[in-house]
Amino acid sequence: MRSAWPWVGLALGVSLALPAQAHEGDTFRPFVSYGTFFDSNLFRLADNESPGTPRSDRYSVLSAGLNVDWKPGRQEIVASATKTRVRYNRNTIYDSDGSDYQATWNWRLGNRLSGNAGATESLSQSNFDSVGLINNQVTRKRRFGRAEWEFHPRWRIGGGVETADYANSAPSLVSQDVQQQTQDVVLTYRTPKGSILRAQVRKIDAEFPNLQCLSNAFPFCFEEADNSYKQTEYNLLGDWSVSGKLKVRGQAGWVDRQYENTQRSVINFFPLQLKDRPDFNGLAGRISADWYATGKTLLSVSAYQELGGASDINASSVLKKGASVNGVWLIREKWRLNAGATFENRDFKGDPGTTQLQRNDDTISESLSISYMPIEAVSVDVGVSAGRRDSNISVEDYQFHMVFANVRADF
Repeated sequence: MRSAWPWVGLALGVSLALPAQAHEGDTFRPFVSYGTFFDSNLFRLADNESPGTPRSDRYSVLSAGLNVDWKPGRQEIVASATKTRVRYNRNTIYDSDGSDYQATWNWRLGNRLSGNAGATESLSQSNFDSVGLINNQVTRKRRFGRAEWEFHPRWRIGGGVETADYANSAPSLVSQDVQQQTQDVVLTYRTPKGSILRAQVRKIDAEFPNLQCLSNAFPFCFEEADNSYKQTEYNLLGDWSVSGKLKVRGQAGWVDRQYENTQRSVINFFPLQLKDRPDFNGLAGRISADWYATGKTLLSVSAYQELGGASDINASSVLKKGASVNGVWLIREKWRLNAGATFENRDFKGDPGTTQLQRNDDTISESLSISYMPIEAVSVDVGVSAGRRDSNISVEDYQFHMVFANVRADF
């Protein structure tokens, strides 16, 4: 804890200094949070996997940062900066420091033109349920811009561009490094009752510069796969206000992903065999609903079928089907109860592994927590969660339970 005090002092110092610099209407909100966690299966290992590794661990997460919401005239600047420090009690070699920087300019020109432009950059540790016993830091960089023209009181047309770059620090995961470019065009219609309907065409070009080695005898590789692809989507999206208590959002469309499957020249003493990634096309979508049953309760449900994206480590050709249920109950003015459950099936279509058996996973998780706000700027959360994964490949099975407590203060 002694090494954590400089972080707390920095956040407190920023919180005391910034309000004097803020103009009327500007929002500068420093914050600091500290959480402690106990996880019974930190690395999401199967029962007999890696017997010498400490499975359970207690760790802490300390975060400090600043949120900015500045509105000069009709423009708006939204920005945030966060530093995070993770320390483990037993598995100290996995200690990490992270960061997250975001900035968005929500612009408006006249009464009919609007949009946004911005950038984000983050550094964080990979989820252990994706990479196992690998200490991997992922650097994510994103740049984006959008513009919309309201050519009629009920109609708008717009489009956007985005570039994203994901880089992994672990040498064994460099095949998952990706540079992704996305463009889309959207036509929007607002109904007389306030619901919104959209038609979208989106194109994604994902380039994986490093081929994935499937079979090797160090330092030689004998079989590899190219994860690069081009994807086209045709989507219909909607937001419906069914009633004052029920809000529904949905997206449905057709996805067509074509893998490049390109052999690249590498220095190797043995001929390389390229294993083709199979293309995919099919339906994808998501629907969700928020039901405000009473003035103190909210129930949210969702269901989806989606193709794994570039940000899914080792999952660039995975069809995901899932559902979730989450509820919030405002017990009293300062007390809130949160509960949730999720289910997801992952079908590894075209998994380039050497086994003939295509991996298929079912993952279930549940959580329960209670939140308390002794004053408006401070929140305390205490809770438990549990989960398991059942796979047709036994080494991918796991189960865990977790207990956590977190305190956050906004200044």
